[in-house]
Amino acid sequence: MVGLGLTRLEPLRTFASSSTRTGSLGLSGGGPAAGPYSIDSLRALAVASARHAGDTGLASELQEVCCWAPAATAIRSRPLALQERGADYFFRNFPGGEQLASIMVQTNNTSWRTPRFRANPDHLVSSHYERLQRSAWGVRTQVLRPGQLNGRGARAELGLMLDRETGDRLALAADRAEPMWAALSIFSGMMLDPTDELSRRLSPALSLTRAADRAITRAAAVRYSQVVIGALQRAVWADLLDGANAALPLVQLSAAGYLPLGEEDGEFLLLNLSGRSHLTGYRTANV
Repeated sequence: MVGLGLTRLEPLRTFASSSTRTGSLGLSGGGPAAGPYSIDSLRALAVASARHAGDTGLASELQEVCCWAPAATAIRSRPLALQERGADYFFRNFPGGEQLASIMVQTNNTSWRTPRFRANPDHLVSSHYERLQRSAWGVRTQVLRPGQLNGRGARAELGLMLDRETGDRLALAADRAEPMWAALSIFSGMMLDPTDELSRRLSPALSLTRAADRAITRAAAVRYSQVVIGALQRAVWADLLDGANAALPLVQLSAAGYLPLGEEDGEFLLLNLSGRSHLTGYRTANV
């Protein structure tokens, strides 16, 4: 619980794309053998959620897919309003379900080149610090294009680590291992396309003959993974964290095309990959 989001892309890819048997949203990463968070229960719940949202065609598709990565693609092709209804239904009995539903819709629709959402970067960075219970006084939000990095961001910190005292308190207060496994298995599939696109967009935009540019390219997918995994972990424990989720504003920034690199030398660095200027008015407060 102490180390949030310390993950690498390849294990995520394996976790998302592997299956235990044909015709199931199954994953080889383990998980409970029975109960509401088992592989079979999650698969049935995904199909029921599509039907609840009014899309029998999607329900049929979800019955046939082998794992979460193709399921994410099928879900993403539907209108946002339908995705929201399905996500709300799917996560309704998860701890932190409302937050998880919002994170799912944003993550599964994250596109760095053509964002579907809009955001005010200054407002969301301020909200991030507020939820961390840290003062943002003196910290400036800086939006950079890839060509403006010149080595910046290599030492940036996202600040999503829980201190050990908080982690120990959460672990003792309630066992959330099964819903946490379920959320990680689902989001590993949701994150694959955004992380792949991120690498594809950065590689030609930076001079990979420079060590600093190579380091940023390698780190970008990890930073994004830290944001999403930090958000879902905090969501599952939201009732014991006073509902405050410091990663949610960073998920919203990512969905609007701004990759959070973190704080460095008094600046909170965001990498704008969409080519747009600052955007205002993201779609809703929950999405």
